[in-house]
Amino acid sequence: MSDSKKILMVSDACYPELSPRAFRTTELARELARAGHRVTLLIPNRQVFRDDPLQADGLRVIFADGTVEGRGGSAVARRNKSIRRFIPKFAQRWILYFYCHEFFAKYNPGIFRQLVALDEPFDAVLSISYPAAIHRAVSRAMRRNPNLGHAVTIAEFSDPPFRGDVAPNVFPAYYLILKCWGRRFDYFTIPVEKALDCYTPYKSRERIRIIPQGFDLNAVKRRPYEPNPQPTFAYAGRFYERIRDPRFFFDFLETLDADFRFDLYINYLDPCFAEMIRQAQQRVRGRIVLREALPRERLIERLGAADFLINFDNTTSNATPSKLIDYAMTGRPILSFNDRTFDPDGFRAALRGDYRAQVRGIDLSQYDIRNVAAQFIDLIDAGKQKE
Repeated sequence: MSDSKKILMVSDACYPELSPRAFRTTELARELARAGHRVTLLIPNRQVFRDDPLQADGLRVIFADGTVEGRGGSAVARRNKSIRRFIPKFAQRWILYFYCHEFFAKYNPGIFRQLVALDEPFDAVLSISYPAAIHRAVSRAMRRNPNLGHAVTIAEFSDPPFRGDVAPNVFPAYYLILKCWGRRFDYFTIPVEKALDCYTPYKSRERIRIIPQGFDLNAVKRRPYEPNPQPTFAYAGRFYERIRDPRFFFDFLETLDADFRFDLYINYLDPCFAEMIRQAQQRVRGRIVLREALPRERLIERLGAADFLINFDNTTSNATPSKLIDYAMTGRPILSFNDRTFDPDGFRAALRGDYRAQVRGIDLSQYDIRNVAAQFIDLIDAGKQKE
């Protein structure tokens, strides 16, 4: 292993929040500390983080400068949410085209102030998105704080910028802004190769590394599988209009003349999807059950009790849901589709125990957090790079 490094990680999400970004930050921070590196994790000053702080030997957690955010989110987030209630969706899209949500609504000035105030040197700075506003804060701080500018700087992307759940694109000037601050980072890291074309406009190909999301494969307990009395399938995650919209599938369920149970583990439901589920519960022959959100390890264990799992592919081709890795850890068959790729006959076969349509070829070893953390250390060892 390389010599011990002093690493600063900056993220908007962390344990005990339940989101792919929180899992990514938590797993990587813990593993880097476990491997003997000295890790400082800078996260927003939220009450949820203070009530149940992330702890590990070799890990220090610090918070953004400013007042503590309650569970309702920051003042900016609460204001924007209130305003959106009175604006039609088509108008929201036009507003967000000119008002870049990822740069402004998600920007945390307390993160920037704390970065500027840090008076200790680091070997590396690892900035984790979503949102891209985290990278904006780190980039700005590098110009003000030489302790950051002298470190190897890495911008990690979970999803391509400006392709999230809020607005599919933005005013072209924002792409130029992203390119300007992107030049200040030594490297970009992205989770999947198929997303490369989304990043090469901002960074040369040789400065982009593909490093998948990491998981502690030893932390998950797998239950012995026992077939359920009625065909049971499950889904865990969120729904998004235009990106991950499941209405086609719920319409299909209403046509099934078969008994089944569909378990949904969703930690946040937009009103339109809540109504969709409510109506489907009344119309289907089987049962659709909304379950409580669970911590990741418990969720994977619970999912392992289903006969099979379903995943709704993003309609965009530049991101792979991290839940596919979680699903694979359960050992249960996975059916993955969107409205264009859905195979009704394959799904009906799965209800009969025939999983011919299941996803194959998921190699869990590449997602082992030990291998993932080692790839980040190799990148740090490669040193700073000139643009």
